[in-house]
Amino acid sequence: MRLPSFPFARSAAAEPPPAPVDPAAIVRRARRLRFRVRPTAVADLAGAYLSARPGTGLTFAELKPYEPGDDVRHLDWNVTARQGRPFVRRFVEERALNLWILLDVSASLRFGPDGRSKADRAAQAAALLAAAAIQNGDHAGLTLVSDRVEAELPPGGGPRHLARLLRLLVAAPTVSRRTALSVGLRRPRRSGRRSLVVAIGDFLDPEPVGPWRRLSRRGQVIAIRVIEPREELLPDAGPVALEDAETGRRRVVDTGSRRVRAAHAVVAAERRRAFRSWCDAAHLTPLELSTNDDPIGPLLRFFRGQADRTGRRA
Repeated sequence: MRLPSFPFARSAAAEPPPAPVDPAAIVRRARRLRFRVRPTAVADLAGAYLSARPGTGLTFAELKPYEPGDDVRHLDWNVTARQGRPFVRRFVEERALNLWILLDVSASLRFGPDGRSKADRAAQAAALLAAAAIQNGDHAGLTLVSDRVEAELPPGGGPRHLARLLRLLVAAPTVSRRTALSVGLRRPRRSGRRSLVVAIGDFLDPEPVGPWRRLSRRGQVIAIRVIEPREELLPDAGPVALEDAETGRRRVVDTGSRRVRAAHAVVAAERRRAFRSWCDAAHLTPLELSTNDDPIGPLLRFFRGQADRTGRRA
């Protein structure tokens, strides 16, 4: 399944070259990312996340000789045969969950005004999710993906790990401008711990169904599609010079043309349907996030809705 091709789908005005990296500025940006919303809102998100996250599981702890009262369903028949006496497997409850955040850092995410670009909103959503997970005792990891893994932080917990994750969000350099999120699935697929995977991007390019469906068999996978409103409805601004952020291709578009704006809207609607169809085929849970909104509101509503549905199924 492929998304429709459209010349304005990921266009943006040419950007100035990035400023030199300032370590002090990185720290300030990471702190702003962490405290952008009210602490009570973060606490609310942590509560909604906890209510919606998958339940606890069991993990193998040790082999031990059978004692009266042990569950015979946990007998290890191979060890029992070798030792000549019964052995059972002992399991302990596994409480911590790995939250894997796959974040699209390709060039198309840079579209939008400063502070409300797709990249800004995606980073804010990732920071909020990591803070909610770590506040609840889970581990959070981060993979920054273009069409390659640009940077990766294995899951961990505690305030120091959250600070490292936030610094990576605001400071990691990106080599490639293109997109292929599925290349970031290797580590989550190999994780032995139960995981919740959240992929955040604009999903302008088609993703293969197979790798994502295989991942979803191991646990819940949420796909968050970040949308800049001008990608849905082209403004009437007359002739505009645009550049494809990932290919560098340039062209002038007459946004004053009603026909051009109508064609843009048709392709945007098809792109949304294609995203939802892909999520259905890969067994992913979709969420769409507009750059006009602070991510805290949509995330709260999403996880509360997930918790309500889980409660109704119980």
